[in-house]
Amino acid sequence: FQPNNTAELSDIEKNVGLNPQTISKARYIKPVARRNPGQRTAHTISSFSSKEGAKQAIKFGMAVAGKKVYGRKLIPEPSRCLKCHSFDGAHIAAKCPQEHESCGTCGEQHRTSECSVQDPTQYHCKNCSTSGHAAWSRECPTFTKKWDDYKNRNEDAKYRFYLTEDPLTW
Repeated sequence: FQPNNTAELSDIEKNVGLNPQTISKARYIKPVARRNPGQRTAHTISSFSSKEGAKQAIKFGMAVAGKKVYGRKLIPEPSRCLKCHSFDGAHIAAKCPQEHESCGTCGEQHRTSECSVQDPTQYHCKNCSTSGHAAWSRECPTFTKKWDDYKNRNEDAKYRFYLTEDPLTW
């Protein structure tokens, strides 16, 4: 599947019963160059020109490269500084006030990419000062609290479908 191939996107629309140009664009989440050798599946992000088209794709799925796939709404996650690993959302690594790099895996003072810790029991989270998980873990209590807070503040995140005039989306 080539997500930037408009002919392939048109075929998907036709097979699912979507109007032409309902899928405005698609892309792989992980670049092809960063995939593992022999990787056979990959995740994509598809953008739709209408909420109705997105709702139909979520509800009924789509046939992509001969395989039935189901989607979900893309809800933004809390952003994390890749230098200090804070979820405060006030800065990114380029503007991080912390002088030294912190490892997102073990919590020590080095880049995460240089970390030699392989054993998950040795992981240490800089956000909640707890061992047993890394700062990038989706199980981190700080991450889950920030994400739940966001979803509770964002009305659209509470629903499986995009809200439209159709009462089935409420």
